Formats: sequence, structure tokens, C-alpha cells
Amino acid sequence: MITIYYHKEKQQWFHHNPSASYTWGVQEIELPFTQNISSTQAFLRLKGEKVGPIVGVLTNTAVLEKLNVKQRPLLELLHHTLQEKGGLLALFAEETMSHHFFEGYCFDGAKKQWIKTTLPLPNVIYNRYPGRKSETKKLTSLHQKIKGKHIPLFNSAFFSKWKVYQLFSKDPLLSSHLPKTYRLTPEIDIAKLLQKHSSLYFKPINSSKGAGIFRLSSHKHTIIYQDHKRKEEFSSLQAIDLPRSAYLIQEAIETQPFKDRRYDLRILAHHKDSGYVISGVGIRHSPYQSITTHTLNGGSISPFQDLEDEVDTSFLSSFVNTCGQVLQKSFPLVEEFSLDMAKSAQGQYYLFEVNAKPMIFDETDIQTQGAKHICNIFYKLTKFLD
Repeated sequence: MITIYYHKEKQQWFHHNPSASYTWGVQEIELPFTQNISSTQAFLRLKGEKVGPIVGVLTNTAVLEKLNVKQRPLLELLHHTLQEKGGLLALFAEETMSHHFFEGYCFDGAKKQWIKTTLPLPNVIYNRYPGRKSETKKLTSLHQKIKGKHIPLFNSAFFSKWKVYQLFSKDPLLSSHLPKTYRLTPEIDIAKLLQKHSSLYFKPINSSKGAGIFRLSSHKHTIIYQDHKRKEEFSSLQAIDLPRSAYLIQEAIETQPFKDRRYDLRILAHHKDSGYVISGVGIRHSPYQSITTHTLNGGSISPFQDLEDEVDTSFLSSFVNTCGQVLQKSFPLVEEFSLDMAKSAQGQYYLFEVNAKPMIFDETDIQTQGAKHICNIFYKLTKFLD
């Protein structure tokens, strides 16, 4: 590895070896030399005369403006994990990228804060753009800027929930572990679906973290509506102001409880060698009578060890690998994802959600293992291997 130094006044990175010449970035731009070192430094891998990799993390300006106000534990962990073996993590917004350089925010270990730097175009881009609605436009512009430059971009977009369901429904292993799911259209007969399933979840197509989910249940001659804030009974469907589109309807599965509360398995998965492996499994409990287990909606966490004897890890490993192989055939460069699963009252595993951009896991061991796998993916995609 070599050490590089950042000079704030010149807004440039430099190396400090007078007898060497180095290039960096995907376009192999010369890394300038200086005799003056600074406290802001980073460690890079050496491959011939090339140093790197530079890892660009795509986000938006709102995140960048608050980097030193709101903690970003995942990004700091990725920075430290990458630095241990060599590599520079730089957060950026699409607007700051030009033909040869971009404005990237790097973590300054000495000052314990993110600093704005100028860098050559990255060797790889890791998409952590936070908004579904504006992501498509930003990615279209980014693709135009990096076209022909051979920069791998992984996690290229949020998964379409409906497309994922259609794909998995065609796979012999996965199909039997999916709740029946329907796309909400003005023509669909919700009353008939309630007769068939008795309880249904309504999930917005373009949401995450449990936002916008509600549940309808049929009990005798009453329809019960429940969301995160209220539970109400109605005499008919016509009395409920229901959406007409942009939702999926999912059969509600009666799941096995743990300590009298419903729980989900949150599984973090990464691409490794020729398959997909589990980086960790988290347990999420729903609040009493809540419709989801998301911690943002009052859900709680239990150690995986509490339920380890109840979980078929061999099955989950095979299931996760199959999910990755199927996703890889339809989405570009799938390197990580997470799954929300649970076991039914009859002991059957069900998959409720697949996420292209996993949320941060509160469990340190899961997040640490995940960061190691992601950094190995960076090295693989940029060919900065050991």
C-alpha cells in the first residue's frame, strides 16, 4: 500500500515518493507529487504504477450537506474497512461529475469529519441514492457521463416489487415461498380477494421501510382496516377510501410468534465468488398488534441466537443463493440485497420483500461482515485484488 495526502488549499491529493510515478482513477490520471505531507491522508493499493481503488458512492446533495451533522455509520464503516486494506471511499452527487473529475466527500480520520475533495473519476460506483422518485433521472444522467469509461455501477436501481414477484414466481424453488400477490388496478375485485384470503396487505409499489402499508381483514360482516396509526371497522369496502393504483396486494400469512409477538427474519446477502452468501440474519419483532416489524414503526430487535435453533440456516443459504441467481439474470450487477422473511404457523418459510439497497442493520456483527463483503466486491470489480 502507499499513503497519499490531501492539501486543502490546493484541493488536491498527492503522493510523497520522489522516485516513483503513479496514476489513479479509471482514466489513469497522474497522481501529483509533493514534499509536504498533511494530516489528511489515505491508504491505497498498488498495482504496477496504478493506485486505488477510488470508490464513488452515489448519493444526493441533501445527504452531502448534512454529512457532518447527522452520523452515517454505514459509510464510516465502509471507509474504515476499505482503508484497512487500501482504497478511498468518496461520496458524491451526480451533478458534481465532469468528464475527468468529480467532487467527492472523503472521511478525514484525523479530524473525524467528512471533507470535500477533488478526485479523478472513480474505478467503481456504489449506488446508495436514497430516493426512488428522483433516482431514475439522476441515473440516466450519470450513465451518460460514464458511458464508454468502463466504470462498474452496482445496485443500479431499486428493484420493482412487481417484477421481482413475477421473476420469482417462475422459479421452482422460490415460487412456493411467495405469498399470493396481485397488482392493484381499477378492475381488480378486492371483495373476491378478501373472500379467498380473509386478510390482505396493501403495499405501495414505490415505498420502503414499511411506509404506506395497510391491512384489510374480513371478519363476519365487518371489514377491518389497519395501518401504523389506527385500526378501524367498516361495514363495507365502499366505506373505505382505498387507492386505485400504485399498490401491490399481498396475501397475509399467519406467521409463527416468538414471545407472543410476530417476527421477521431480515437477511443481508452479498455476491461472493460464483454465488450469493448470507452476511447476517437479524430478528425484528412487531409491536403488539402492529402490522409491520420495522423499527421505525416501533418494531424491536432480538439477537439471532435467541431463535437460532428455530431457523433452518441450510435452507436459507440455498434460498438466498437462488434469489441472487434469479435477480442477476434480470437486473444489472446485483452484488447485494436483503430479504424480509418469516415462517408460517405451518412451518413454511415465506418471502415478503426483496430490497436492492439494504437498510442499515443495528447489529454490529452483521454490518461489519457486510462491509467486508462489499469491500471485497469493490476490489473484484476494479481488479485491485490481493
